[in-house]
Amino acid sequence: MLELKEVDVFYGDAQALWEISFQVEKGEIVTLLGSNGAGKTTTLRTISGILLSRKGTIHFNGTRIDHLPPYEIVLKGVAHVPEGRRLFPNMTVFETLIIGAYIPQAWERRVETLQWVFSLFPILEERKHQLAGTLSGGEQQMLTIGRGLMAQPKFLMLDEPSLGLAPIIVEKIFTTIQDINRHGVTVLLIEQNANIALQIAHRGYVLETGRISLTGVASELLKNDHVKKAYLGLYEGVE
Repeated sequence: MLELKEVDVFYGDAQALWEISFQVEKGEIVTLLGSNGAGKTTTLRTISGILLSRKGTIHFNGTRIDHLPPYEIVLKGVAHVPEGRRLFPNMTVFETLIIGAYIPQAWERRVETLQWVFSLFPILEERKHQLAGTLSGGEQQMLTIGRGLMAQPKFLMLDEPSLGLAPIIVEKIFTTIQDINRHGVTVLLIEQNANIALQIAHRGYVLETGRISLTGVASELLKNDHVKKAYLGLYEGVE
């Protein structure tokens, strides 16, 4: 569904990604692991057209998209839920969700999609007339994901959805990500909590200093010594 081939990305003269190549198959949850500054967010921003690559190609459903502006990539079926939520605090929950359905095909089905989002996050229906800026952190994250879903994406990119949230909310968010995937949406996930990310993902890639250093089935990566030491806080012989 998504394929990156030898993608290089720069911020000015500073190179951030080196020959990044990976793919995501339709129906998968794939996670990108890596420490802060490894290039995970840069990768998502490049896929969504916010950053331009200097080298390499990005294809989505067989169509090259690395030369397209962000709104055309959304029209192709790609939605990007950014790190940090990025909500308009003075807009209501309802208004925030509705603006997520701005593309024509999503606008036509906005009522149906809105009900689906409310079924995933019932608290948003209860808070639909409340200002986004007055929601709790967990509710804001649910709203951000809901806004992305209102575009009716085929492919959803999530950047650190559990950041700063209480464990019980994190569990709810990740259960919902699995529900979204079962609904037919392919997911590319960046997540600081590598353990929970690998538990719900089908496959994973490890990014280190802008390069893919490791890839594998998620269950195998959970057992990998390097992943344990670097991202799971576990050491050989210690559980």
